[in-house]
Amino acid sequence: MKNLVIAFTFICITFGLKAQENLGPDSIRTNYLAAQKKIGKAFSDMFYPNFVKVHQLTEKDFTTKIDSAANQFYTLLNTYKEKLPPAYVAAQQFEIKMYFDKILIEFPDTHETYSNERPRSYPIIENKIKGNQALFNDPSLLENSDLVPFIQAFLNYKIAKEMNKPVYRVLYNKRLYAQWHLMPKYFENQQCRSFYRYRLLMDHISHNGIKYTAKLFASFKQECRDTALVAKLERVYRDSENDLKDHRVVEYKKIGNYGLDLHIFEKGSAAKKDKKPLIVFFHGGSWSEGQASWHFQACRKYAEKGWIACSVEYRIYGSQGTLPFAAVMDARSAIRWLRQHGNELRIDTGRIVATGNSAGGHLVLATALADGWNEKTDNLKFSPVPNVLLVNSGVYDLTDQKTAWIRKSLRNKDLVKGISPNNLIRKHLPPTLLIHSAADRNVPYASAQKFASLMQAAGNPIEFKTIQEGSHFIFDHPSFTPTVFAWRKEFLKRLGYPDSDGE
Repeated sequence: MKNLVIAFTFICITFGLKAQENLGPDSIRTNYLAAQKKIGKAFSDMFYPNFVKVHQLTEKDFTTKIDSAANQFYTLLNTYKEKLPPAYVAAQQFEIKMYFDKILIEFPDTHETYSNERPRSYPIIENKIKGNQALFNDPSLLENSDLVPFIQAFLNYKIAKEMNKPVYRVLYNKRLYAQWHLMPKYFENQQCRSFYRYRLLMDHISHNGIKYTAKLFASFKQECRDTALVAKLERVYRDSENDLKDHRVVEYKKIGNYGLDLHIFEKGSAAKKDKKPLIVFFHGGSWSEGQASWHFQACRKYAEKGWIACSVEYRIYGSQGTLPFAAVMDARSAIRWLRQHGNELRIDTGRIVATGNSAGGHLVLATALADGWNEKTDNLKFSPVPNVLLVNSGVYDLTDQKTAWIRKSLRNKDLVKGISPNNLIRKHLPPTLLIHSAADRNVPYASAQKFASLMQAAGNPIEFKTIQEGSHFIFDHPSFTPTVFAWRKEFLKRLGYPDSDGE
């Protein structure tokens, strides 16, 4: 959920750790860093467990609290100032300032998420970070790992108003274009502007793909004088384009002036008439990022074993600025479209498996449960309910604090209940496999337990598997994926589906 999940799960301050790796036996610096680490832990123990409560404070009270915390680090540094090299002291001062300024600039969005207040401006914070903008145009700071996170947080703060302009209403990559258009205002230096536009494009492509970014890439190539940066982006574009050449890409839905795609993989001759089971992948990413290509390799493996495999593109906050309601409608549209076109695609429409990780797992459940969310253009004669549901680290409750960002702009906060699986369980649902970590810090294990219990009480066929250790990302961690994949493989085998690797 943007940066909020990171804030909730981040449990220690890392000031000085990068520097400590290269200090050697210098006892003064070692003593300074040990004392700094102790202060950092005290701040962490206060700030992160009370994240919501702290961000419900007024701007003035929050700023006072953060200033007080920062001053402890500055005071400690001043105690050692005369004994440490001037360059090291300056670097520490900069690191401390950037860290706490980032916390300040992230306050407005988080404050509005966890409170009912909508201030028109944040003058105290704006004034405190005003001087930092001069740093944006210093070429010597382009690789500074303390400045870059602040700049990203600053741009995220500034695009909130920018995105309200009518010009972005019909764009596929709203947030990308909003940041792109804002950059000349804050990056007057050509070298710096090109560098951060490169970072913006690379970050967007890594998280959301290259779709509808060619125009910005062409503009970047014209303005950027750093051939190395251009070459890196060229390689990313070439690799992404090549990744589309071995399968069918079909548009399943039109949203305004852009379309959404299905990526369909199959092995074997098109002349064969035998219908095959279908597995449909919904990527994760907190409904905020992600792309269909994250599951291309898994699709290829399923296709090799006799399946038809499909990875779904759906609307996300990071590209279209949409909330999960849009993603739910897209997921249901995708299953309907696949059923409607089952004959031409040679799909056995009585054997459709839907699978997803995290937010993708939520969408799997929503295809079967969220009956109140259907696109007007859908052909309702075709069912959006898959025949089997596979969910890894899914999201079951969109009414808790961790999903508060979704409700932030809603007049009716209860609207999310219509897409919250724990509020929607009924009888006669498909066979379902849930896999969740008891140590998941992103999605409470208790919410998965509740869903499993409610499903059992309703008489639905469900299997609930628990990994005691790990984290939210058990589906990507080499220590846990063998177990996850084995459970999935065995579950599908018992239901009579072809062999798979369980991915």
